Amino acid sequence: MQPLMSLAPQKAVIAETGEEVEVDELKINTVIAVKAGETISIDGVVVDGKLETMAKLVEEAQNSKTETQRFIDECSKYYTPAIILISLCFVVIPFALKVHNMKHWLHLALVVLVSACPCGLILSTPVATFCALTKAATSGLLIKGADYLETLAKIKTVAFDKTGTITSGEFIVMDFNHFC
Repeated sequence: MQPLMSLAPQKAVIAETGEEVEVDELKINTVIAVKAGETISIDGVVVDGKLETMAKLVEEAQNSKTETQRFIDECSKYYTPAIILISLCFVVIPFALKVHNMKHWLHLALVVLVSACPCGLILSTPVATFCALTKAATSGLLIKGADYLETLAKIKTVAFDKTGTITSGEFIVMDFNHFC
């Protein structure tokens, strides 16, 4: 819990005055100002602005499906009913043939049903996508859709230029060691 608590800002800016105060000093119904990208220091209601845009974009991204998810969904339309049919056959055929040990065949049908169940395959991809999009959003990175995650996974090399489009172009001494 401690790392999560340290993420919450301890100060807030009162919207009317611009005064920065401790979060503990805020009273109910106090309107605070939050800039884009800032972490909100207290629970409340958005009264003006676009803070809800990020939440809406993350929700839209989570609702989109990757190519892999669409493929798994398409396969599961046929795979799941086939497994259920095969399991039923393990019970119905021996029953129709009046086999003496029906308990064995019922047990075998359940083993086939459970072991061939596609739940892991069908659930793992959307859950992994949801977790990745949520983690990215909480880290301040917005990924517009699940397909972009698969594209990111294919990237092998990233190169940045130093022309000032990404950096300021100013060198800074980060560390200095003096040897005598």
